[in-house]
Amino acid sequence: MKGSSEMMVKATKALLAGVALIGLTVGSAHAYLPEGKTFRERAGSAASLAMADVASDPAARALKALLATPIAKASFNDKRDHAAMVEFYAERDYQPVWMVDGVYTVQARKVMDRIAAAAEDGLDPAAYKLPPAALGSRTPAGPDIAASVDALLSKAVLTYARQAYAGRLDPSSISKLITMKPLLPDPIEVLTTVSTAPDGAQALAGYDPQHEGYLRLKQALAKARASEAPAVHASVPEGKSIKLGFTDARVPLLRARFELPAPSEAPEVYDETLAQAVKSFQADKGLKADGIVGSATVAFINGTGKSNTAEILANMERWRWMPRDLGSFHVIANVPEFMVRVVDNGKVVHSTRSVVGKITNQTPIFSDAMESIVVNPSWNVPASITMKEMLPAVRRDPNYMTRKGYQVLANVGGKFRPVDPQMVDWSTVNPRQIMIRQPPGDDNALGSVKFLFPNEHAVYLHDTPSKSFFKRDLRALSHGCVRVQDPLEFADVLLSHQGGWSSQRLRKMIGGKEKWINLPNRIPIHLTYFTAFVDDDGVVQTRPDVYGYNARVEKALGL
Repeated sequence: MKGSSEMMVKATKALLAGVALIGLTVGSAHAYLPEGKTFRERAGSAASLAMADVASDPAARALKALLATPIAKASFNDKRDHAAMVEFYAERDYQPVWMVDGVYTVQARKVMDRIAAAAEDGLDPAAYKLPPAALGSRTPAGPDIAASVDALLSKAVLTYARQAYAGRLDPSSISKLITMKPLLPDPIEVLTTVSTAPDGAQALAGYDPQHEGYLRLKQALAKARASEAPAVHASVPEGKSIKLGFTDARVPLLRARFELPAPSEAPEVYDETLAQAVKSFQADKGLKADGIVGSATVAFINGTGKSNTAEILANMERWRWMPRDLGSFHVIANVPEFMVRVVDNGKVVHSTRSVVGKITNQTPIFSDAMESIVVNPSWNVPASITMKEMLPAVRRDPNYMTRKGYQVLANVGGKFRPVDPQMVDWSTVNPRQIMIRQPPGDDNALGSVKFLFPNEHAVYLHDTPSKSFFKRDLRALSHGCVRVQDPLEFADVLLSHQGGWSSQRLRKMIGGKEKWINLPNRIPIHLTYFTAFVDDDGVVQTRPDVYGYNARVEKALGL
């Protein structure tokens, strides 16, 4: 036993010293800096502090020497964490905080237990290299071991806090149209908070999102893992819509999906029993409950006929990208759900259907603040639509602009001025030298009102004259902006928090020239991409992965 113990100590010493020097855990490289000192200031401060004398404690001397060794081939996060650890320990004369007198502190064991249980939070425990729990249990660890243990555990704490707070993935790695910017927690603040809190495990868990949507998914994850593996059903192929009484080779697959027995006769006939099951499913998913198995229903069935553990994990990751403060009064437009909601102090006070961007013109995912509402808006046609749609149309029909009521402006002397569409040579015109505008009116593509939150993507929420689109189940149909079904009711709810506004006042503005309402109280708005969420009844709801983002997140996380 003695020889075995000595071998374990030697192996542990070599392992801990080695991994502490190289910065073992490589997290996601978010390109965002936290508030506070720059890295240069951090490094300069740490270097000056490192020159100070440390206490005579051998473990402190060993820790100072360990941290003074540069780390090789370090990632952005490794360098950042190392600089923070140098400053954190220098301010404490390099005294260990997790292993005192060669024995783990109570705080250290709590923190290690929390990190070891990272899977409960949808994280990967293997990403956090922890020192052996048995160290110091029989004989106090020597100073070199204690120093290595402290450095290793501090690194694990920093990695966990960063991934819990900002996620494991860089959002832009999934799509350039996902421009959420999760801030990284300050590493010195993390180490100080976790090491000095009454309960370090609770302090560390506090870096996970505290949003209701995330917490519900966390509970759903525990239930999904505790239950037996769900039956995996074969996907239902696309095809023509199946209606009551139709015969279709896909009917047996539908029966299996809804766990209905096959009749002895005509097993491929879509009967009333199966239709009722489909209606219930459609109602549960927010689809039109007509019992007709169309493309939208097939997409939803295929999305829910498998284990949703991976999908829950991927959506928990995306919650980490969200701002920690959504705003006590805010708007959420969830793309895969085709819904827009207004939330007031945690309660949904208004919801409406939406139309989002097509697969080829995807709605971007980001957070911003609504600044104004425009009544009777003009529509300045984006250059991309001008080139792809307007120019081909007017070249086929020279009267297209006049017939559709569009105004044409040409760049004359550096300024855009109105010109007669008939005076433009549309076969050779440079699209950058013209601008097409649709004036306010019943046929305006933006309808009677639009909601502006200036952003790099030039998208916004707006009304639309194409009301029939809202009757569809899959509503990825726009050029990128989000269309709302009940824009005036939506505006009423938003203006109720601005003071001095009534629905009558707003409606009197409809018609005529363009009018702007600047919002004195800006409203946070979040364009999100959640394909899984838990409803008020505790049921996990899933929606089709319209842009494929969820699949990309699952793949990137190795799920």
